[in-house]
Formats: sequence, C-alpha cells, structure tokens
Amino acid sequence: MYRYLLIDFDNTLMDFTKTEQLALIKAVKDCCGREIGSEETVLYHSINDSYWKRLERREVNRDQLKFGRFSDFTKAIGITGIDVNVLNKYYMDCLSKTSVEYPDSLPACRELAERYELYIITNGTTYIQKERLEGTTFKEYIRKMFISDEIGADKPAPAFFEPVVKEIGDTDLSHYLVVGDSVSSDILFGKKVGIDTCFVGQEGSGADYTIARIGELPELLRRIEGKM
Repeated sequence: MYRYLLIDFDNTLMDFTKTEQLALIKAVKDCCGREIGSEETVLYHSINDSYWKRLERREVNRDQLKFGRFSDFTKAIGITGIDVNVLNKYYMDCLSKTSVEYPDSLPACRELAERYELYIITNGTTYIQKERLEGTTFKEYIRKMFISDEIGADKPAPAFFEPVVKEIGDTDLSHYLVVGDSVSSDILFGKKVGIDTCFVGQEGSGADYTIARIGELPELLRRIEGKM
C-alpha cells in the first residue's frame, strides 16, 4: 500500500503553461519594449520544452539551456541588440513571482494529506520553485519539495531518488507512487527506480495508472486501496 506520493509540480499541481505565458509577456515587454501575443508564447514554449528534454537526456547543461532558449527565441521573433542573459534572469525573476495553480490542486492535496505523505519532485531552479510554492494555497500539505537544482540530478536520473529515500527513511519501494505529467521525466523516472507511476494526462503513457487531472487522484487511490 502506498504511503508516499511523489508529485510533480508544473503541469501537475501548477498550470505552468499560464505561468510561463504571464512571466514571458512581462519579461519581453520590460526588457525589450515589445508586446508579444499567443503565437510568440507558444513558440517560446516549444523552444523551452525542447531544451528541457535535451537537459533530461544530458545533451546540454543548465547554463546552456538558459542562454540557448532565449537566444533561439529572440532570433526567431526578430529581437536584436539585447543581452540574452539579462532577459533570462529577468524572466526567471518574473516566473518566481507567478503562481497559477489548478483549481483542484488544493482540495486534492487536502484530502490526500489525510492518508499519505505528500512530496513534490521537480526539475527546476531552487529559488523559483520555492518562491512559487510559497504562493500556493496547498503548501501546508507538502512535507518537502525536492528540486533537481539542489540535488544535482534531473529526473529521470535515478540519482534524483537518493535524497528522497534518505529524507523519508523508507527503502520499501512499494510504498512510493510517482505522479506527474511527463512521460520522459516523471514516468521514466519511476520506471528507472522501480516504483509505481501515475500519469496525469491522456492514455498511452505506459504508466501503471492514468488520470486526466490531479483532482482525480484521491478517487483513484481509494479504488486501489479497495483492491489491496
């Protein structure tokens, strides 16, 4: 029976698409004097996502990711004569101050915390993720946030799991469940370390369980418990 839920942060508990959009619009306007719309934010999301996938595969490091995503983006939309590193830093500061959570994250965490220990596992920058968690309504139900930036390893690397087990103090892998929206990060991570997984999204992820949104997790776990 599960005791510990290792829940991804962005696009699982938090609406990162909206968060990213708001932070990007402000950063480009303040740093470049340019108003951007949905087409540009979708383009940035695609570029940024490709760099994070490359980071997961260890094809780039974090500094290359931060510079590369904005170098590619500004070139693509015709912005010149700006310091890409300054734009990236300002964007990250905007991101840290923007917390857009899904409506069912609070009720789900409140209910789940009655029966399980809740931990967040996230690939991200320490100060950004910690500040964003502070801005949520569900932070009191989270025992700890594990951040790749602090750990020195990104999901899906098995090394990410080492400080989690050390903190919790339970080596029985059957007690853990990974919950997340990324097949290449969250689900693959669970498979690599040998623990069960729950995918938040559409079917076909290869996970042990699938739900459409985080609000469905309490009911899923009640059904699972009923079979045990």
